[in-house]
Amino acid sequence: MGINSIPSIDPDYGDRITYGEVVLVQDLVGTILAASDWRQFEPLTRKPRKAASPKLYRKSRPGSLDVERRRAREVVNLAKAAVIDTFNAVRFGNRIDVERLTPIIDAITASIQRDPNAIPSVTRLKARSEYTYLHSVAVCGLMIGLARELRLDPALTHQIGLAGLLHDIGKAVIPQPIIDKPGPLTDEEFSTVKLHPQRGHELLSDCIDIPDLVRDVVLHHHERMDGRGYPDRLLPSAQSVYVRMAAICDVYDAVTSVRAYKDSWSPGAAIEWMRSARGHFDPHILGAFVKMLGAFPPGTLVRLDSDRLAVVLDDPDCDPLNPPVVVFHCAMVNRPLPRQRVLSSFDQILCVERPESWRFRDWEALREELMAEPTESEAQAAVAAEQLSSRRPTPLSPQTALPRPA
Repeated sequence: MGINSIPSIDPDYGDRITYGEVVLVQDLVGTILAASDWRQFEPLTRKPRKAASPKLYRKSRPGSLDVERRRAREVVNLAKAAVIDTFNAVRFGNRIDVERLTPIIDAITASIQRDPNAIPSVTRLKARSEYTYLHSVAVCGLMIGLARELRLDPALTHQIGLAGLLHDIGKAVIPQPIIDKPGPLTDEEFSTVKLHPQRGHELLSDCIDIPDLVRDVVLHHHERMDGRGYPDRLLPSAQSVYVRMAAICDVYDAVTSVRAYKDSWSPGAAIEWMRSARGHFDPHILGAFVKMLGAFPPGTLVRLDSDRLAVVLDDPDCDPLNPPVVVFHCAMVNRPLPRQRVLSSFDQILCVERPESWRFRDWEALREELMAEPTESEAQAAVAAEQLSSRRPTPLSPQTALPRPA
């Protein structure tokens, strides 16, 4: 290429002019702009980069357990922000932006499809100030997962998710001090809170883009199968399947949520109570809900391949098919054993046991004590500290599984 070829300007280097592979640094005025009026050119400036939009992983391929938990945390944080904005809009008399919630629901649906346990595992821990918002996200995920378990029409998934996300929207107009109160509510305060289904239904009455399914769930998610719920004391024949689903998902997340100011139930304890609470929940839908949660929710009493009884521990980062357990009882001779934390991948879970069949004294207290057992790293750290203080070696407790009783 000749020296008289038309050059090109590289905006990154000011007056550097390129001729094919040859780079010359010349005077712009004398070389480029001599043949024309330089005043017609605008300064070459680099355009600012656009901020990366938050990733919702709606089309991502399934990842490892750690990857899906990380993705779920990101999705939950974005969903919580959207719910907070929605509640604030309602408080200031603005309409609900359903279009903004659509990608959030799609992201939660995609997460549930890749790993049904990811969203529930990262929404259990809730601070007082964010409980209502994270509870809405959690119920949304549980309802979407339950809809898949019940094999409902996939075309309704978005409406079911929206119903879960907005089921407590009426609490936006309940006084905040009552909603955030750490202690028990007075009768008057509880009566005020019980108005939130009607308040939510009223808020949605002017929203033409809110489906009837969502309005139904918002108004009736506190109804019971025995007709003793509120606000309308509906009999089962008047309750839709979506209302029955919401009643189960709402109560389950409420009693299992880990909050600093309130004791929570383990998932296993919650399921046992919900199964025993006759008249509260639809037994068929509750059975599907338990199946959706997985075979071994934390707090479940199980029998291992070594014929030992154990309680499933609560570890949101574990493999749900091979959770950690704490062994405490020999099923062969029906006697207590030294407590030991083991991985069920090394001593397989054979089946779920019914606590009442073993007649444990105060099973609830025993289960709570077992689930509070220190983790492996905490136990080793305690032993190391004792060794350091005593200046003499202390034998570590054996971590291998006990031999199977003859």
